[in-house]
Amino acid sequence: MICPKCKAENDDTAEACFTCGRALGALTKGSVLGERYEILSPLGKGGMGMVYKAHDRELEETVAIKVLRAEFAKTPEMARRFRHEIKLARKVTHRNVCRIHDFGEDGGVFYISMEFVEGTDLKQLIRDRGGFLPPEEAFDVAIQVADGLQAIHDVGIVHRDLKAANIMRDQRGFVRLMDFGIAKITGADRSSGGGITSTGQIMGTPEYMSPEQCEGQKIDHRSDIYALGVVVYEIFTGQVPFRGDTPVATLFKHIQDPVPLEGPVAAHIPLPAVPVLRKALAKNRAERFASAKDMGAALRGALEMALAGAPEDVLPTVGMSAVLPPSPAMPTPTPSEERRRATRLDIFVNFVLRRVGTLGTVLQEERTIAENVGRGGARVLTTMSTLITGDIVHLEEVGGPFKTRAEVRGVYVGKDWTRRLNLRFLDSPAPDYLVHVDDAVGNR
Repeated sequence: MICPKCKAENDDTAEACFTCGRALGALTKGSVLGERYEILSPLGKGGMGMVYKAHDRELEETVAIKVLRAEFAKTPEMARRFRHEIKLARKVTHRNVCRIHDFGEDGGVFYISMEFVEGTDLKQLIRDRGGFLPPEEAFDVAIQVADGLQAIHDVGIVHRDLKAANIMRDQRGFVRLMDFGIAKITGADRSSGGGITSTGQIMGTPEYMSPEQCEGQKIDHRSDIYALGVVVYEIFTGQVPFRGDTPVATLFKHIQDPVPLEGPVAAHIPLPAVPVLRKALAKNRAERFASAKDMGAALRGALEMALAGAPEDVLPTVGMSAVLPPSPAMPTPTPSEERRRATRLDIFVNFVLRRVGTLGTVLQEERTIAENVGRGGARVLTTMSTLITGDIVHLEEVGGPFKTRAEVRGVYVGKDWTRRLNLRFLDSPAPDYLVHVDDAVGNR
């Protein structure tokens, strides 16, 4: 390894430069990697190396840089494998997955550049919520994780290290899977699932390892589904299902012990979610869900069952249009009626716009204005960059009685670079006082 300070050559396993004493593999503020990434601050340390917040000088944006420990890229073959996996990981573009940008090397320092996600990992989020997530949050997080996991499986990646600490929720409420596509490179044998090496080292995180992974068998995407089951169990209860006095004892619990779906800890799990967890955590991988998509569908089905008898104001709204109640009060205007209804161009209407979780939890809220308000919908300004066509939001008039759920029918950015949403009201039409109708047109 080349020392970035004095340029002296050092052994790949050296932790500090023999010539000048500078720490190797640890970067300081202002260091620049690849003549592009300026290190700003440390973000944390993982099993593969340090993670830093950095400034991309070429794209003028903030990124995260993971500097790999020397042993993970010490040979040309390992470096080649890293590049191959990063190429695969870069194909994943999903809002529940952290984007991977590139893999580089500078003076013997190997690094991965990725999207900078500002948020909280699930481990910390669970602690912040007092030990476990309430059902409305837990379902929302679980479904998003399943969706993200399916996205990485779709390009042929097995995560191999899915755990609460590798899942972030950003400030907008979106859950992101991190550290995928590189965990499989860290073992000497690519076909190996992990378990205990000949030197007694455990490859993987014991609390989240599938039985076949604990035994060192070859693994596939169903091992990730088992880990997802562990994560879902943890977000509902605040505890992982299996933990022994030692890491090895934990491995044997995964292999031998039944899933603890009864008792005071499991009592926090909503009853409809119990069979979902039982299937996801099956010892035999053939008995698990065939895909993360299937598990996500099962979680959504469990959510619908949990909603049975729930009051209407806590019905799910994000991505759950199939269970929205009918709205008989909402008229279906003819095309000519739609054209006749002049919208309010001269008086802006103040609204509160909310993005809501699966059981009514407010994930994001902003005060905004509607440029146009018609009987059946409105055009509003927004700073919520993650809303897409088909999403459901809540809209409430500021200082007035009108409120409704609304479907996003279109999203665009105007010439003033302001993001706008075209909304269709779902619960009721806008009252007359919000809608300006031209008498000359309306009386034709």
